[in-house]
Amino acid sequence: MSLARWSPLAELRRMREDLDRMFHTMPEFGMLVPWMAETVAPAVDVYEKGSNVMACINLPGLKKEDVEVTATEDSVSVSGEFKKEEELSEAGYHRRERQMGSFFRTIPMPTAIKPDGVKASFKNGVLEITAPKAKAAKAAEKKVPIET
Repeated sequence: MSLARWSPLAELRRMREDLDRMFHTMPEFGMLVPWMAETVAPAVDVYEKGSNVMACINLPGLKKEDVEVTATEDSVSVSGEFKKEEELSEAGYHRRERQMGSFFRTIPMPTAIKPDGVKASFKNGVLEITAPKAKAAKAAEKKVPIET
């Protein structure tokens, strides 16, 4: 019997490969792990349009009263809750894919924004956030004398 040298990095790599294989072969893994199935993360698109940064967030079934938006100089946060429309027993379901539960999502902005000028509109289940870009401070250039 020969001894083999143990490599902790090789062991971690093997474990990662095993986990990757498990997630790729089980597309509905979230259905097996309850806390993963309850995670709600609405889809977001972020793009620049003129002097604004735009964020569009899909929130089907919600009303504007169910959503809260806050802004800082480098991000916008959205929170709310998807509620059950009616109470049914768990045994009556054949498939449940609609999102339920509260969510909180912070969206980093690609450039600095003015939090005071951020506006949001809600139409047909889509929250559209318009954030004006902050004026970039011009880099002050100063000639530095070299001493001898």
